Amino acid sequence: MLTTFYIKTYGCAMNIADSNTIRNLLTSYSLQESSDWKSADLIILLTCSIRQQAEDKVAGWGIKANEEIFEDKIVILTGCMAQRYNRSSNSTIDKYEKLLQKRFPWITHLINIKDINQLPKILGIDNNDLIENPNINFDRNNKYQGLFSISHGCNNFCSYCIVPYTRGKLFHIPKEEILKDIKDFISNGGKLVTLLGQNVNSWEDDGDNIVDLLKEISNIKGKFWINFISSHPKDFSDELIELITTNEKLLKHCHIAAQSGSNRILRLMNRGYTKDRFLNICKKIKTSCPDFRITTDVIVGFPSETEDDFNDSISLIKECRVEMVYIGKFSPRESSVAYDMNDDVEFNVKKDREEVIRKLVNKVREKKHKEWIGKALPVLVISKNKGITYYNHEVLLEKEYKEGSIQNIKIIGYSRSGLVGI
Repeated sequence: MLTTFYIKTYGCAMNIADSNTIRNLLTSYSLQESSDWKSADLIILLTCSIRQQAEDKVAGWGIKANEEIFEDKIVILTGCMAQRYNRSSNSTIDKYEKLLQKRFPWITHLINIKDINQLPKILGIDNNDLIENPNINFDRNNKYQGLFSISHGCNNFCSYCIVPYTRGKLFHIPKEEILKDIKDFISNGGKLVTLLGQNVNSWEDDGDNIVDLLKEISNIKGKFWINFISSHPKDFSDELIELITTNEKLLKHCHIAAQSGSNRILRLMNRGYTKDRFLNICKKIKTSCPDFRITTDVIVGFPSETEDDFNDSISLIKECRVEMVYIGKFSPRESSVAYDMNDDVEFNVKKDREEVIRKLVNKVREKKHKEWIGKALPVLVISKNKGITYYNHEVLLEKEYKEGSIQNIKIIGYSRSGLVGI
């Protein structure tokens, strides 16, 4: 009989949201979460495939864990590594699953993340053991922050990405289902609603778009904030810009994935926009709200990227005053278009370019952080000594405040990762 479980989560915020779903599903059947996989009856690996390195981490964990005895344990692999899709039929490829089982013989079940609600049935858990209805978006470790997936899959086919083959075709969660979950979250004390999607601002349902959805969420009664990740520049409308810069409930922060500042590389990446398009989005945002915080993603060393191409990315970061960048060194992913391109940028060059961007962004962030010192910022207190600002900075608090409250906090210092308030 299963009594305990352990979840190991890799990758993005959507995987964190999926882990919350699994956690709340299992605890609703009286299973207890363990902090140590060795003491758990059930081990769940929620995996990422965005880069080969992400898959290698899972393999490395398995090699290390396999030093112990897996006898009497169930090990489930789910998330992006668990399946590959045939896009024409939108069905999983059996051949891939067999290869995965051969690579990881210690896995007892491969489960498509779309079927995770069937987990109790797969595990043979009796419905009579259900003690409560699971709130799928409630994070028991932090009840003030809610992650809400509003879509799954992707139809963009960026040439470097395999998400369309790991998550399948784009599917939008119906609006009423999203609103119901968010209302439940807020009525239970939730304070920060974060909408998630592979391309979150492409969401639509029965004639409504992401702007319509955000407006409806903001009209829900209560004192709370709204955020959404990750945004694709090609779907960033003027209407969305106006909303995020003027609506009081929306955080004054947006993560907009640039990937490159070179038009030539953007075409090779199949991104569907130009550098000027990205710059115009940022200019309109900053014109309406000068303190608005913009963060982004950049890939360095994409096939054939020259020094001039790289310098275009540098100039984009400078002009948009980007305060944080998730930097990825290009690595070929099987099934993607770029897999067949010549990976001709040397690894050391990729590392050097990564370091140049990191140093630049650190300077931009430090300059902006200094400007906040002495000013008061609205802060959501998520624990006794931690908070999140209205601009989505992390804040270390040198004074205790009521958890779950929104306070005006004076900023007295900063670190590389965030601010310090009192």
